Amino acid sequence: SLVSRGGRDLALGGPCPGWRRQRRAVRGALARAGACLGPLLWLQGQELCEELRSHGEAPLDPFEVFTFHTCSTIARLLFGDLVPPPGELRAFSRCLGELLQVWGCSSVRALDLLPPLRALPNPGLQKLLQLVQHRDTFVEAQIQRHQVGRPGELGYSQGSGAACPSPPPDTVLGALLGHGPRARGDSLSPPRLHMALVDLFIGGTETTAAALGWAVAFLLHRPELQARLRAELQRVQGPPGPGDMGRLPLLQATISETLRLRPPAPLALPHCALRHTSLGGLPVVAGTVLVPNLLAAQQDPDIWHHPEVFLP
Repeated sequence: SLVSRGGRDLALGGPCPGWRRQRRAVRGALARAGACLGPLLWLQGQELCEELRSHGEAPLDPFEVFTFHTCSTIARLLFGDLVPPPGELRAFSRCLGELLQVWGCSSVRALDLLPPLRALPNPGLQKLLQLVQHRDTFVEAQIQRHQVGRPGELGYSQGSGAACPSPPPDTVLGALLGHGPRARGDSLSPPRLHMALVDLFIGGTETTAAALGWAVAFLLHRPELQARLRAELQRVQGPPGPGDMGRLPLLQATISETLRLRPPAPLALPHCALRHTSLGGLPVVAGTVLVPNLLAAQQDPDIWHHPEVFLP
């Protein structure tokens, strides 16, 4: 409740009409913004490589680099040319990483089971609240920068004497704010608009960075596979994009095998049964919370010949 504004996000909210409207709006906004995804990924990939090369032979933590550039990619998809400066984005990406770490601490998790414990001193809870406030301040500032209007109307930039520029309609935030001729009429309440952006950052940044980090860790031990991947990429004409995965079977297999062995969310997201049903012959009563164990399924020895070996 504390991290989702009372369950007003897609990951932790219940399937009420507002949640369905929120999901529909976000899916539509992502679909509209997808046209610019290929060039955006190519640009971000170049910047990522430049930063990695800048370290030379010095040791580095690639996860931190991946976290920032994944967060930057999401920010550009959301905000277009009005993306915040790199320093602000780096601070925000560090905030997201810390938030997930603190959220996973046992002293914080215990509050879900025993809410009365909130009355006791809890440094973990205080740190979590500070990080949530940092997160919300950043997101709210971006929304306010992108809203337009005249004095007295929603979106007027208070104190500046002028309206902020409108985001391009092909950005996710532009679509969610109703810009562009194809924007849907489903306007989101301010808390749901806010949490929709939080979901995209929280759900996309750490998970993608973790997958990239594990891919590097696996490939470090397979130089022959690195050489084959480079050769496959060099055969593609022009910059590879999201639509080229069919022409890059080894790269696709490497990504799939990385996600099989190290899924970013080993227990996925909890789901709630909306009606009485059964699963594998076991009765499931309506209202039951289901937690799928992806890691166990993806390393099941009855399915995989060598379940713990990296074999693209």
